[in-house]
Amino acid sequence: MKGALLRLTLVALDCQTTPKDDFEVVIVDDASSVDLDGFVRSFGDEHPSLSLRVLRNTGPVYGQSHAYNLGLDAARGCIVLLCTDDSLLAPAAVASHIAAHERRLEPAYVCGVERQYMFSVLFRDVIAGTLQPPGDLAIRAFGSLLGFTDLRRTAEQLGFTDWIVTPDLVRHHFGELQRRSALTPGFEDMYRELESDRTDMDWLAVRMGNHSIRRQTLKEIGNLDEGIGGGNSDQALGLRLQDAAIPIVLDRGAHSVLLEHRRDLRSFTGESGLAALAARWPRPDVSRLREYFALGYERSISTYRDLLR
Repeated sequence: MKGALLRLTLVALDCQTTPKDDFEVVIVDDASSVDLDGFVRSFGDEHPSLSLRVLRNTGPVYGQSHAYNLGLDAARGCIVLLCTDDSLLAPAAVASHIAAHERRLEPAYVCGVERQYMFSVLFRDVIAGTLQPPGDLAIRAFGSLLGFTDLRRTAEQLGFTDWIVTPDLVRHHFGELQRRSALTPGFEDMYRELESDRTDMDWLAVRMGNHSIRRQTLKEIGNLDEGIGGGNSDQALGLRLQDAAIPIVLDRGAHSVLLEHRRDLRSFTGESGLAALAARWPRPDVSRLREYFALGYERSISTYRDLLR
């Protein structure tokens, strides 16, 4: 966990339109090397109205699901928003999540809309402005996805490689950050799936970072599955929600910007994670997940559904 990145996340939470007395922030440190207690104390002194609590796992590293479960056990609110330190919530995001749950008579898992900062792939450190080396494969692939022959050159010509994301920018110019971000085809496909009449593969649209659920509902289905590692913990949660008949719904009013998340398909297609998923849900749409992720940035749930026929 990087302190500078976490600061931006906390600034975004401090800018929420929801009154500060109506929500708390529980930060879980999964055995990082950062002095998180000192960092959060300092931030809290600067922003005393934001309720902050730190839970620290001193080691070993147990992974994302364990960290979320620690936070879930400690949370006092009836709704939990599963956020990450690389996802910046728009000012109205918390209010939108609360309203989405209040509109529903039955429990649901609410997905917000997450845009990816378009040029974050260029940076080794998006906050310090340190660029990846020329010819980086991820830059070429993402640029091709967005229709750029040379994304790096285009960004340099537009001055975006000198555009550093700062706390002041997050606090006062969040709209500009959103304008420099884009929906990747894969995320837009997930949102279209949630808005369709089909619900059989909604579980594939679970990507924690701007998602919420009633705390008691998540407790009742057994929390997050700590036995599924890597990038597959999202799918495990989605499958648990499906088993419990908890609808997965989209709220296009809850926005966020994914700031620094370099996609690595290996984190989704690792043998151990996929094997654990297939062992717990022995059916074709789970056991063949490698084929879904192999479709890359342009993967679609409908195409995967066709492959399973």
